[in-house]
Amino acid sequence: QTTNPKFKRIVGFLMEDISSGKTLSGAMARHPDVFSPVFVAMVGAGEESGQLADSLRIVAGQLDKSFALQRKVRGAMMYPAIIMFVMIVIGILMLIFVVPNLVSTFAEFKVELPLSTRIVIGLSGLLRSYVIYLLAAVIFIGFLTYKWLKTYAGRRTLDFVLLHMPLIGGIVKQVNAATTARTLSSLISSGVNMLEALDITQKVVQNTYYKDVILKARDGVEKGQPLSGFFQREEKLYPILLGEMAEVGEETGKLSDMLLNIATFYEAEVDAITKDMSTIIEPFLMLFIGVAVGFFAISMVQPMYAISGAM
Repeated sequence: QTTNPKFKRIVGFLMEDISSGKTLSGAMARHPDVFSPVFVAMVGAGEESGQLADSLRIVAGQLDKSFALQRKVRGAMMYPAIIMFVMIVIGILMLIFVVPNLVSTFAEFKVELPLSTRIVIGLSGLLRSYVIYLLAAVIFIGFLTYKWLKTYAGRRTLDFVLLHMPLIGGIVKQVNAATTARTLSSLISSGVNMLEALDITQKVVQNTYYKDVILKARDGVEKGQPLSGFFQREEKLYPILLGEMAEVGEETGKLSDMLLNIATFYEAEVDAITKDMSTIIEPFLMLFIGVAVGFFAISMVQPMYAISGAM
């Protein structure tokens, strides 16, 4: 019944593989671009335990919560990004088409221009004369930046910056805490062993600093150390509550339930923050826009007063 042609073909491949004797998880593993490691591992655990339906319900909830979390964060970032983009485009258009007309007026009356006006006129002349070269430079720099961010050093740098940015850093920490807790909870409750669950979780989290912590935890758990200890030692990344609740879960044998509670809590925190994001960012955006517009207006109006005085 799916209307997506690509997914329809993949479902057809799943049917063929299962008909030939493969397991559902084995068939899904052949399409990693569609079925994530979490999905495949949870289905495989459900097949082994005979509780495939329960595993599918859990993975459905996991995917739904993960998608909702990503959508909220992206939605919160979209508003300031659009405002900044529109402002930059309008500024460039004014420098290219509006300022030259005023420059000819200033030149005709031969008034002395203030520094701010000379700066605006200089930017306008630069854009008009070298717009193609500047556009090419922006595209080239953007391409190099994109390629650099694909490297480990680039990704590491970006992750560090995001973690230490005001407001954004708090959201990044809570998102990664929620992702870690929910992924581990879903995998453990589906019957996936702890070492495999940690392997898969480190692939799911996006920030390299969190990947490092989970890999250390994986090695420590393999040696018999408690998982909670690794979360507790990384208070700069993981909230204290996560480590404490994980410890309680290990002691009571309800680690999956405790992690689920933590995931739900921090997802609610992210939801609240992202809802208020536009309210928090709007004053700063308005201040920035006001400064930029004011600078441009003063730069253009000051010579007009000089012209009026000369007349």
